[in-house]
Amino acid sequence: MAKAGSKDLTKGNELQVVVMFAIPLFLSNLLQQAYNLTDITIIGNALGDDALTAIGTVSIISDLFLSLIFGMSNGFAIVVSKYFGMGNEKKMRQVVANTAVLAVIWGIIITVAGTLCLRPLMRLLDTPDSVFEAGYSYAIIILGFVIFSFTYNILGALLRSIGNSSAPFWFLCVSVAGNIILDLLFVTVWGWGLPGAAVATIIAQTISAVVCLIYIRFKAPLLHFGREDIKLDRNMLSELISAGLSFALMFAVVNIGTVILQRAINGLGDTTIAAHTTARKISSLCMMTVGTLANSMATFTGQNHGAGRHDRIKTALRKVLLLDFGVATFMIIIIYLFGGMFTKLISGSSNPELIATATFYLRFDLPFYYVLAILLVVRCTLQGLGSKITPLVASLMEMALKALTAGILVKYLGYLGIAMCEPIIWTVCAVYILIVFFKNPNIRKLRSQKAAGGSA
Repeated sequence: MAKAGSKDLTKGNELQVVVMFAIPLFLSNLLQQAYNLTDITIIGNALGDDALTAIGTVSIISDLFLSLIFGMSNGFAIVVSKYFGMGNEKKMRQVVANTAVLAVIWGIIITVAGTLCLRPLMRLLDTPDSVFEAGYSYAIIILGFVIFSFTYNILGALLRSIGNSSAPFWFLCVSVAGNIILDLLFVTVWGWGLPGAAVATIIAQTISAVVCLIYIRFKAPLLHFGREDIKLDRNMLSELISAGLSFALMFAVVNIGTVILQRAINGLGDTTIAAHTTARKISSLCMMTVGTLANSMATFTGQNHGAGRHDRIKTALRKVLLLDFGVATFMIIIIYLFGGMFTKLISGSSNPELIATATFYLRFDLPFYYVLAILLVVRCTLQGLGSKITPLVASLMEMALKALTAGILVKYLGYLGIAMCEPIIWTVCAVYILIVFFKNPNIRKLRSQKAAGGSA
């Protein structure tokens, strides 16, 4: 069914197909993380450690609402990828039309909820008074105009669902370049402070969304729909909503757990808050290198599940896991050799306590990336197979364990408890995900078929 602007992932060598799809996705994620680090560097150098602290206290809240958008986009895209794999163009147009309707409704809901809940959540997290208003001035702009971020995310997710991961990368290049230029102009030259950084982000995302829409209009006919396709099919809506909410709630629950943890971090002092903010930025970059292949497996699995090619899914899973282990090994070596240097560079701080705290966190967590790779790859494969409950249950487990960390480990171990949190969570959730995976009916059916073939 591959047409202009799309790519069929149900044919060809499994690992090669996944890797070729993953490369633009990796570059997109790398570019996004590079921008995030640049953003922190500009703010840290131009506005000082207090600005970093302010960003750290509110970003966890804005990320919670952004995760609801990101999760919904990915959930919708998994359903679209399944219909793409089936090769049914009429159903494709209908599912894209239904997705557009649901996206508008969800965007409005998140905008209203985010702006109304921001200040109460900041109070609930014991945000320091010294940075409260600065943090609020940044986050209220991000959440008030979140619809532009959603537009870009949903359009990019739809393109990836039909196998096109290259175009979203180039749109992101435009967004990031504009964002950095506007950051320097608004924050450094014009002195708008944190609100200036937020405005720069919104403008850049708006430009990216418009460029993406133009591309789809002229280059991706499979994502076009007309008035006759806007029929709210009950079964299709149910499938989209259940998949979207499953992803959205999964990401939200993870972030709620992080919010709980952030409350404990906020009680450890401004230096620790700034150090953890810096460490998480670097950690996100490292996780991205491990997680990109996993995210690619979701689209690969969705298309092959729709085409009934479950043998390809199992082969790709094995090969992708081995490749991800190699990536994890590389990242561990880099962090152990250069973690302190990266921390100083990104934070723009010369505070030895800040640098030591952030480096300690990174060196403690990175060796557990082998477990993280198993968790992410297998979970994304399950999501591509249409599993909705398992990822959510795993996320609830993560939230509970983070609450336990905040309530017990931090109390007795301080920042060591923070560092121990995610490795414990990854291990427990990986065991659960593996058990569910091997009980999945599609996987059990494939294993039975292979066993029968081998005995014939």
